[in-house]
Amino acid sequence: LKIKPQAAARRPEISARLDMVLCCRASDKLVHQPTAVAAKTAPTLLGHRNAPAGGGEKGADDGGDVPLPGPSARSLVSSMVATSTASRPRGALPRNSVSAQSVAPGSVVASVCASAPAVSEGVLEMTCDMLCVRTMSVSYVDGRGRRREASQTGYSVKIFLPLSVSDVEVMFSVVGGSAVCKVDRKQPRMPWVKEALGKNVPEKFVYATCPEHVQYFVRGPSLASFVAEVDERRRSESLLELVSRDVTCIRSMQVCYTDERGDRRRWTGAGLDVRCHLPSAARDVEVTFAAVGGRGVYKVDRRDPEVPWIQDANGQRPLEAFFYAQCPSCVHYEARGPAWGSYISQVYEQHARECSDTFVPAEGSCRGLRFLEDRRELFEVAPSLVPPVGGIVDLMEDHSPYLLPVEVLLFEPTASEINRGGDPNKPGSRQIFLNTPLTGAETKALGELRALMAKQGIIPDATAAMPRYMESHALRMIQTCKYNPAKAMEMAKTAAKERLQRLPIAEADVLQDLKLGFIYFHGRDRKGHPCFVIRMERIGAMAQDKERAVRCVVFALEYALRYLMVPGRVENWCVIIDLANITSIISPLKLGSLASTGAAIGLTLEKVYCGRMVWIKIVNMPGMLGRIINGVIPAEKKDKVSFPQDAAFELLQFIEPHQLEARYGGTAPDLLPGETYPFKFFPSPFGPAAGAAAAAG
Repeated sequence: LKIKPQAAARRPEISARLDMVLCCRASDKLVHQPTAVAAKTAPTLLGHRNAPAGGGEKGADDGGDVPLPGPSARSLVSSMVATSTASRPRGALPRNSVSAQSVAPGSVVASVCASAPAVSEGVLEMTCDMLCVRTMSVSYVDGRGRRREASQTGYSVKIFLPLSVSDVEVMFSVVGGSAVCKVDRKQPRMPWVKEALGKNVPEKFVYATCPEHVQYFVRGPSLASFVAEVDERRRSESLLELVSRDVTCIRSMQVCYTDERGDRRRWTGAGLDVRCHLPSAARDVEVTFAAVGGRGVYKVDRRDPEVPWIQDANGQRPLEAFFYAQCPSCVHYEARGPAWGSYISQVYEQHARECSDTFVPAEGSCRGLRFLEDRRELFEVAPSLVPPVGGIVDLMEDHSPYLLPVEVLLFEPTASEINRGGDPNKPGSRQIFLNTPLTGAETKALGELRALMAKQGIIPDATAAMPRYMESHALRMIQTCKYNPAKAMEMAKTAAKERLQRLPIAEADVLQDLKLGFIYFHGRDRKGHPCFVIRMERIGAMAQDKERAVRCVVFALEYALRYLMVPGRVENWCVIIDLANITSIISPLKLGSLASTGAAIGLTLEKVYCGRMVWIKIVNMPGMLGRIINGVIPAEKKDKVSFPQDAAFELLQFIEPHQLEARYGGTAPDLLPGETYPFKFFPSPFGPAAGAAAAAG
């Protein structure tokens, strides 16, 4: 993505937001109820920009992030407690850590690691809490003896280096703050390491040769950030870690999994800090815990600030267990409590799509920065595991250079833009759902929906995670269904059927239909909402093939959610329906199929992508259709729909002229059918003055 040179002063902030916007779409998620860490705050969404920031003495519970509870929580890994591995020889294992590849069925901790497959790249990975944005800077000597540098900014980033490089140095800094300084990770309180004059020492890791995979976990506020843990492992391994948040007892972690050959294997480790390096190809992973010399670790409700014990139908406490169909890349379990009452207080799971990647090309290679796109295999899984956003794959056409202008990334919605009228307690008024506080009524409604899902057997119990495909959409569905959990559940099932059965969609499969110009995005309004245009006269053969039309619509709308939105800032679109020359495609022979196709598209917009439309303008409508169309619009949505007689006058009240085609009163050229894809976007959607202000910082 191109950023104006004038925005150099704000480049770190912009880059950090791009990291989150482009790379964390598949994990946008609601925190439906208060968590233990956020017990004194209103229920919020992960990463709310006004979330309280912890500070002061660094302890076990001073994080200011709002973690996502439960075994499928997808927040970034934070609040790590570990020992330093920076000085460890390459290939050596940290304390209480072992590669699970070498563990035979039924055995306990083994000391010999199986050899990993050959790799051509090393990975340096930084995973942070949400207190501030940080930069990882890497300096190295390439194959020709030249000193090179690379850096990445964000909450979770990776830098890939050729294994042929040498003299690798890794340092960290805080955007708008200071350097990340060194602490003594061997001590529980991790005090600062001081130089002779009493000043803090900047953290720096040096490697003679490029390591295969090193992951740095950084936490703390902007003026006191530190590397809490360093984990070094093979590229072919994932990390499962149990961290004790107290010293009341020693705990063990047991991991059972199926390896690549189909053999069932078991791994066990005990200590205050237990790490398991599991093969990334492992499947059917089961993780359990116990207190050494005590009882098992029992299940608690992590969504309740009091973390009460969970009881089954017989009044018994079930043991805590986590199950993963595929091996996760990194999971961090926090344990608390005495030997007879230990429990897992928080779970942090990191997914591969949460990371921004920078690839440093090897000598003679033309490989450079890789644009992050959805992988097909993410959507070729069980329905409950499909990400809630994305699914358009194998993109070949270039994105617009103004896909996400600076003003959109930095847009601060007002109270009236988050809730229509500015009243969050008015039912049905919410327009922005992510990264904003939830009301008590919304939290209650989400709890009722979760209870209904448990009753219907969709989730194991009322505290379990929702199916992944509906995590960040649940509240939209509830609001659309007027807080009726039964209707919201039916809408969720419809959305799953209409969306999941069509994903993933390759660009090549719908490219010809996109080039017809029947549907396309063009520019944004003055609130940053992308403008979705429907030209009915261009529907062509899709009028007789509703599946073909719906797939085209799903591709376009998933593109918008994946690449055009900024969660918590811009989450909706506006719509222009152009009925010019509609009478030319209406005939008695085509009326039935056209009506069927129209109904299918309407179902997709209303059920699958509910709660996304800010306004809709129906232009160039023949008089004979006005009464018919107006009659089928629900009363509660008529305030969003209008039939302007002077389309140019009304549209220019919402959209800058250069964002609008000339046929609608703008100054942008009218697009021919073959010109509508890739979708067209332009700078300064809020106007030239706002664009200049954003660029200047």
